[in-house]
This record gives sequence, structure tokens and C-alpha cells, in this order.
Amino acid sequence: MGLSATGLGSGMDITSMVNKIVEAERAPKQERIVKNMNDVETNISAYGRLKTSLNTMKDLMYNFRRDNTFAARSTVSSNEETVSASATHLAATGVYSIDVQQLAQSHKLVSEGLDAEEDFGAGQLTLKLGGRTATIDIEQDKSSLLDIVRTINSEPSNPGIQASVINDDSGARLILSSDKTGEDNLISIGVNAIPGSPLEALAYDPVSPTNNMNEMQVAKNARILIDGLASVSSDTNSFSDAIRGVDISVSKLTTAESGPITVRVDEDRDAVKGALEEFVDAYNAFYQVTKALSKYDPDTQQGGPLIGDTVIRSAVSQMRSLFTTPIEGASDSIKTLSELGISTTMEGRLEINDSMLDKQLKQNFSALESFFGGNQGFARKVEETVQNFTGAGGAIRNRESSLGDQRTRLESEQEKLDRRMEDLETRTLKQFSAMDNAMAEMQGQLSAMMNIMPA
Repeated sequence: MGLSATGLGSGMDITSMVNKIVEAERAPKQERIVKNMNDVETNISAYGRLKTSLNTMKDLMYNFRRDNTFAARSTVSSNEETVSASATHLAATGVYSIDVQQLAQSHKLVSEGLDAEEDFGAGQLTLKLGGRTATIDIEQDKSSLLDIVRTINSEPSNPGIQASVINDDSGARLILSSDKTGEDNLISIGVNAIPGSPLEALAYDPVSPTNNMNEMQVAKNARILIDGLASVSSDTNSFSDAIRGVDISVSKLTTAESGPITVRVDEDRDAVKGALEEFVDAYNAFYQVTKALSKYDPDTQQGGPLIGDTVIRSAVSQMRSLFTTPIEGASDSIKTLSELGISTTMEGRLEINDSMLDKQLKQNFSALESFFGGNQGFARKVEETVQNFTGAGGAIRNRESSLGDQRTRLESEQEKLDRRMEDLETRTLKQFSAMDNAMAEMQGQLSAMMNIMPA
């Protein structure tokens, strides 16, 4: 209410009177808009909770299917400090012996003793490591051994050679180290300078029988022997798919006394059981949301925001149907969720029969992938069912869109009401002000007449 006036002629509080008239006109319309807006916001929030609980199940099943969780493998090493392993669903179960014959090493070079204070002069150093090359310029006034070390280490195109200096009785020694292990990652240092330049002391060619720098550490591949037959090498201490679906990492050499390390690959029943428990928890959380949104409290005679809503009934019904419908193409040993030991209680929640589930995981683990996986498996059917509700064009998305339209209309109604009330306030205030002015004028005329009348 931006306008105000005091009744100079009438003595009345015109502003207060105008406010009461406007509020009396606004109240019923404002009450309806507020109530409807609250209902819309409550329903939008309710559908949001329902959508989130459904999408949680969909996302779980998508991740399980993408990661092949229901064909998971576990690995156990007899000596984790020497050999560790991990396996994907592609790995065949079995026991493998691993002899670690050699660990991967990086190439290291060391110079003869040098004078750390000497200027090596201008020139170029060409650094090579494996198939990577970089050429760096050495400037005349920045050519001490420490300057060269800084230049090598700060070169953006450095192929992976780290330079450092150690001091011993023979003088300062330049150390060059590869940042990668393996026989293919040999260091090569080419020198382009005037004949006789001190920079030549830093040259190294791995195929040359004579060099100014010496090998401090030979570049080596790691090498393992699998089951006493298959010899496998790697430029790192990791071996990928030396055994199909198994990644092996080695840290120490095995010895004749200790013998080979045993790596066992097995079906990861614990991971699968944990995934199933996660899905059951997600469904039960969804079911609790549906109960909260659609419940009726006889004591308060109040219902949830979505009481009687067909979307909730349909979602619960379709999910329950999935639990009992056989999956085409699945193994005869597991065709429904209930055959796996997961069933619906009288209340409507899911529960796990642990003994039945453990038995199925032990006896029919290989059947899980055909039941859950693929485009026709249980996981995919859960995704599709949820998508029909929460995806574009789904029932919940349609309801949310309709509620969004209602909110927009109510906001428009609120704006129109505010404008009408402002107009009403302005008109009413003008009318009262005009009346007040007229009364003031009449009072002035009366007072003048009284003054001219004889006493």
C-alpha cells in the first residue's frame, strides 16, 4: 500500500479505511491462490520424492548391468606383498602359480666426476626417452652443471628424464633418471656443440659400446612365469590380461625357497549378495515413500499428498509384477526373483531368505548373469519399468509438467490480483480524498457564514 492520506476535512483515518476495503476485496481471492499454490508445491515435492526413489533402483540396476556385477570375480593371493591381483567378470575361476623372475627397472645414467663451478658453454642437448624427443638450448651464461640440471627439469617438452647432482670424492656427478620403467624406455643424450666442448661429457648413446656417461641402473622389464610354462614380460610391474580377465601386480622376486605365489580366482558371492541387498533396500525405501505419500490417518482424518493417486498404485503394481514374472532366456534354476530367495512380504516390502540366497549363489552362480544381464534380463526390465514413469513422456514427468503449468497460471493470477488491488487502492483513496476535500470546503463555507451572522 504505497498511498496514504489523513482526513483533514472529515477527521477520519482515510488510509486505514482504504486498507480495510482493499484487504476485504483481496482476502478471498488471495486465500484461494495461496491454498492452490501450496497444494501445487506439495504435489511437486511429492512427485519429486517418488521419482527419486524410483530412479535409485534404475540407477543401481544400470550400474550392476554395466559393471557385470552379477558375474563378479574375487582374487586371493597367498602373498599379497609379493603378488596382488584383481579380476573382471571375464576371468575363469581357477588357481594359478606365479613366479616373479624379474622386476621392472628404470634407466639411470651417471657422469664422471665434474667440476660443479665450470661453465660447460653454449650448445644443444637432445633428450630421448623411448619414442619421445626434446631439444633444449644451453646458454653460455647459464651453463654450469646446476644450470643444466634446472634447464632439463624445467623443459616443458622433456620426455620424462629427471636430472639431479650428487657429490662424491671424484667431484659432482650428473644423474639422469627415466620416469618410466622397461627395456624400451632407454635414455639417450645427444650433444650439439663445438668440438671439445665440456658438454660432450654428458653424451650417451645406448647402442654405442663407448660413452662418456655410464649406466647406473639398467632398464629392465618385469618378467613372470605362470604355472611353470608361460613366460610373460611387461615394461611395468603390472601385467594386464596375462591371464584373461586378471590384472597382476608384482612387488618382490620369488625365490627357490619360497616357491611360486598362488593366486586363486573365484566367484565373488559376497559382492553379488551385497548388490542384491542394496537393491532390496532401494525397493523398500521406494515402498516406504509410496506409503507415506498415499497414507490416510484416521485420527487426524488427513491424507498424504498423493492419496488415491493412480501413478503410485501403478508403479507399485508393475514393480511387484517384475518380481514374479519369469525372465525369458534365463537358466531354469533362476527364472524369477523369488527363486533367488527374494520375495514380497504381506506388508509389501521385499525380504531376503539368506539360506536360500546363499544356496543359489553357491550352486547356480553362473545362472545369475543370464537372469540379471542382457537386454531382456531382470536388471534391464527394472530400468525400463522405472523409465516409463520417470523418463520423458512418463507418468510422473507428465504430472510434474502439468503441475508446473498450474504454478505458472497461479503466479500469473497473483500478478493480476496485485495489479487490481493497486488500482482499487488508488481509486478508493482518490474517492475518499475527494469526499474529504468536499467536506473541508463545506466546513469552511459554514464557518464563514457563522462569522458574518450577527451575534
